[in-house]
Amino acid sequence: MNNNSTKMIKIIVFSGLFMALTTVMTAFFHVPSPGGNGYIHLGDSVIYLSSVLLPFPCGILVGGIGGALSDLISGFAAYAIPTLIVKSINASCFYLLRARGEKIVSKRSIIALILSSIVTVVGYLIVDLILYKGISFKTQLFATVPGNLIQAVGSAVLFLFIGSALDRINIKGKINLK
Repeated sequence: MNNNSTKMIKIIVFSGLFMALTTVMTAFFHVPSPGGNGYIHLGDSVIYLSSVLLPFPCGILVGGIGGALSDLISGFAAYAIPTLIVKSINASCFYLLRARGEKIVSKRSIIALILSSIVTVVGYLIVDLILYKGISFKTQLFATVPGNLIQAVGSAVLFLFIGSALDRINIKGKINLK
């Protein structure tokens, strides 16, 4: 096998691994959100890692498909398509802003975390306004935003923790997926 074939196989394997981790970290390790619309999870941290470590568009596929699968598995099928969209946009933030160097955690990735958190909070607020159109904006705001904010911050903190640990062992240089 030549180097290109080996690299492609590694990319496919890591994409599948990250997609499965996203699904598991979202569907099986979550807490119902305070407003009752969905749940708080740490799956976004895996989406962020995949978007930093994998070449374009793999992290987008990991985020969108992994997130949508978790909604289907955990009984929130109405959110599967919106999650596909919101999580794909989250991953896109990292592709637009990712650091070009060997580090996972950088100023650019922190900016991407902030932008992705905003996408999560605003995206799911819009989704809930559409899905629950009979409920007032103010009620939706208080029902949706706190849980999604906790989720976004929790996933960001976990990403920074894991990313820093992986930076110490130079994982980007060792797996060389880009």
